[in-house]
Amino acid sequence: MRPPITNDELDLLNQDMDTLSHAQFTESNIFDVLRLLEMRRQTAKLEAIKRLLEKKAE
Repeated sequence: MRPPITNDELDLLNQDMDTLSHAQFTESNIFDVLRLLEMRRQTAKLEAIKRLLEKKAE
């Protein structure tokens, strides 16, 4: 079961969509771009966790 969507998440989504529309992405590909951005964010988080764990293991 997933947690409910928060107002903060919706605000961030609206900000992201507004930024992407200013970057001249069309509505038809904004959601694909958002998915890619989220994947990059998750990858960055995992890399940061990996680095912290490696430092802790030393």
